Amino acid sequence: MTDETTEKPDFQSLLRTDFRWPTEGDVPFRQSDNWGQNAYIDQVGHGRMVMMMTGYKTAADLMVAHVARDRHEGDTLVFPVVFNYRQFIELSLKYLIATYGQTVGIPANWNTHDLKVLWETFSQVLERYGHEDAEGADRIVGEIVLEFARVDPRSFSYRYPVDTKGELVALAHQEIDLHQLADVMHGLDGYFSGCDGYLDDLQGALP
Repeated sequence: MTDETTEKPDFQSLLRTDFRWPTEGDVPFRQSDNWGQNAYIDQVGHGRMVMMMTGYKTAADLMVAHVARDRHEGDTLVFPVVFNYRQFIELSLKYLIATYGQTVGIPANWNTHDLKVLWETFSQVLERYGHEDAEGADRIVGEIVLEFARVDPRSFSYRYPVDTKGELVALAHQEIDLHQLADVMHGLDGYFSGCDGYLDDLQGALP
């Protein structure tokens, strides 16, 4: 049993560990006797979806914050950062479509990683609820989502250096300002959260 007073490792120490060799008794997945060290994994689909959306974005945010302290880490962390933000966008769109689409005759779409398709579907959901883009936020977000779709069409480009045939995956950029990316994602998070509350109100008002 672990002493509850044991100091918890921070992100910096997790990245800078002493050399370790696998040892007998290593178990990757187990529950600690110290409940404070355990991460609860939601067994309900809806709750798990929200946790995943939040988790992927938070993980990317934490990595960008680390790069602010050690800029050289950006060259390695750029790959999981971009992937995590893309996954956050994909899950957010799938969540909104699944939660609010069926009410207006649009089924959930779990079968694609294509952000362009997901954005077009979500735009149809907004249209059928009678939403008008008076402030231009939908247009701005659409441009951001489509840029992600162009940069990483199949959620593949930042996970593997080569494709299934062993050919080098061509990347759209040679350098990326991760702090700018994180700021844009903060705006997207606000938009998706706002749509969730807005559509929930509209859905509740329907006969």
